[in-house]
Amino acid sequence: MPSVMAWTVMSSIGLIACSVWALLMISAQRSSLSADARRRFTITSGLYLLGWLALAFVLGSSGIFQPTPTRAFPALATGIAFPVFTGAWLLNRSSVLKTVLAATPLPWLTGIQFYRVVGGIFLVLYSLDRMPGEFAIPAGWGDIAVGLAAPVVGYLIYRNYRWSCFAAASWNVVGILDLAVAVGTGFLTSPGSFQALAIENPNMLITAFPLVIVPLVAVPMSILLHLAALRRLRLASGVSPHQAFNCEGQSMHRVSHTPAG
Repeated sequence: MPSVMAWTVMSSIGLIACSVWALLMISAQRSSLSADARRRFTITSGLYLLGWLALAFVLGSSGIFQPTPTRAFPALATGIAFPVFTGAWLLNRSSVLKTVLAATPLPWLTGIQFYRVVGGIFLVLYSLDRMPGEFAIPAGWGDIAVGLAAPVVGYLIYRNYRWSCFAAASWNVVGILDLAVAVGTGFLTSPGSFQALAIENPNMLITAFPLVIVPLVAVPMSILLHLAALRRLRLASGVSPHQAFNCEGQSMHRVSHTPAG
């Protein structure tokens, strides 16, 4: 893998983690948490993200996720599933995290996933014949489409159109499906017991450092951001059966059929 692209991958993943932490810190300051609780959350969330990033770099560079002939189940599947399940558990169990996310403007929670355009690197590698098209084309174009749509959907929520909640929910579902397709084609094109595609040009780079950091960090983080946004939308839509609410859960009894503002 070209050194420039390797540096781009590593710096992009670091920037994504820092951006998510910054979003959490700003949201904590906007929340109803006490000053001590905000301070503890800032430190704890920072250590969590830093530890996640460091572990991905250490394990990824050690080659532990690269397939072997004797390994029946891909180790990368565990590397993706573990942060998704632990993060989903925190989303449902941590009252502090719930309070912080409740204070996060939904347009920010959506728009931050503009970083998904970094998936275009798969298309670059495909053009260099370093990655099979069976993976690179759907994963690359899917990420670019979801990433470019993120700020657009965020703007629709901000403008408070009547159909913006539906657009936001649809975008989040499509974003998760895009990640599922990327992970699925990644396994199907990588050497191992699940390989059914790209037999003559296997997907060796996706489990090799540094590209392996993308499924280890960016994929689970994106899934968790989608789940957090969908949770916000579900709570807002179920606040009251007698009154309409916008995507932020605020009353729309004064909102007309035209965009706000």
